[in-house]
Amino acid sequence: MTVPPDPGAVRRIWLLAACGAAIWLAGVFLAPLLAGRGAGGAARLVYAVYAPVCHQIPARSFRLLGQPLAVCGRCLGIYAGFAAGLILYALARGFRRPPVLPPARLFLLLTLPLAVDGLGGLLRLWRSPIGLRFATGFAWGGLLPWYALAGLADLVRARRERAAARTLEKPGPKK
Repeated sequence: MTVPPDPGAVRRIWLLAACGAAIWLAGVFLAPLLAGRGAGGAARLVYAVYAPVCHQIPARSFRLLGQPLAVCGRCLGIYAGFAAGLILYALARGFRRPPVLPPARLFLLLTLPLAVDGLGGLLRLWRSPIGLRFATGFAWGGLLPWYALAGLADLVRARRERAAARTLEKPGPKK
């Protein structure tokens, strides 16, 4: 049994993702704000939240109030790109149509600059300027919501299908 896509589910998933992205981005800027205003303990806590997902090398990070952001320029680009991709998704696709995955070649096209830049830095072939790190992260991050929303919407649809199938399998009352 195929359950039709639920536009409301896509809208709810999008809203949760947008709220999560806004909170995550706010934290990136909260850490240096706290540090710059003398709240070192609170700042260290916020930096610690981001430490598992970013190397936090100060030389590769933008600064606010003289303090490095909680993530490097590339990670900031990914997170800002994700937020921008969510906005673009809502404007371009809306929520009435079911999500579709972008073509694989687009994913490869936007992943390649990030991968080449990251690999070149890892192999110590070059040191990329922070603006380039941000730009490659932003381009790649902007594509991620299109995949995340499609995957999560498909997960919700599959769960609804299983629930509907279980309902049909239940035996009726005995006479």
